[in-house]
Amino acid sequence: MADTRSRLIRCFSAVLADLDEQEIPQVTKQNFARWDSLANFSLIVVIEEEFGIQIAHDDVDRFVSFESILDYLESQSCAS
Repeated sequence: MADTRSRLIRCFSAVLADLDEQEIPQVTKQNFARWDSLANFSLIVVIEEEFGIQIAHDDVDRFVSFESILDYLESQSCAS
């Protein structure tokens, strides 16, 4: 099974298709204008499906970059 980082890259690729895979780990809401509220909602849905989790609304506010989401997933033991 793919590791958490690879799975999250796939999630970002599905939602933000115009990003190159190598760019995804550096993406933030501030440096990528297309990461708007609709893209954020779609990304959350895709992540929940990929990792089989439910993300609390309060946690979504911390999702400001690829790395912040990766840290969240790793802290939730979603790597399995």
